[in-house]
Amino acid sequence: MKSQRRSLLLDLLYQVLASPSKAFGVVSQRRPLGWAILTAIFSSVVSALILLPNPPELVEVIFDLEKGRLGLVPVITIWVIIFLVALLVQAGFFHMVALLLRGKGGYLGMFCGVCFACFPLVFSAPLALMRALLDSRSGSLLYYVLSLFFFLWILVLYVIAIRQNYHLSPGRAATACFAPAFVVIVIPLLVLFISMAF
Repeated sequence: MKSQRRSLLLDLLYQVLASPSKAFGVVSQRRPLGWAILTAIFSSVVSALILLPNPPELVEVIFDLEKGRLGLVPVITIWVIIFLVALLVQAGFFHMVALLLRGKGGYLGMFCGVCFACFPLVFSAPLALMRALLDSRSGSLLYYVLSLFFFLWILVLYVIAIRQNYHLSPGRAATACFAPAFVVIVIPLLVLFISMAF
């Protein structure tokens, strides 16, 4: 039984990379919450350890704390909790917009979808290693280009997850994906610029 569950997870992770439509179709039907959360935790830990040079020291600097006061485990734990809460909120935004666009699907399937959609973050490890080995201007440029590629890849996975979970057209799924960002980022910026102008 455990080996079958492990096989399901490995199959899903492979399909997220190789055949995302199939993977997110399975995720929307089965809603494997445990595996989804485990994938999100793994992705968030890898990204925290790779993207942040020294998480405890960074937090100490941000909050002006005494050096050496924080350990790695509590900082990573808080990072993982924030990451999971962000995914919960993100899935909630996608769910509301998808329902407004007459999609038919559940919140749990969407949350599982965004958890699996973050899986490409694990590739930040070899990307950071490549940047360290190619310590030059061209290496840094390649790092930023590939980072942008991974960011766009995750956005595409979000759109596919929304489309499969709510049975929407690709255009409506993309709208459901980008509308929350417009509401949360673009509108407040516009309000800020207008208030500064007057």
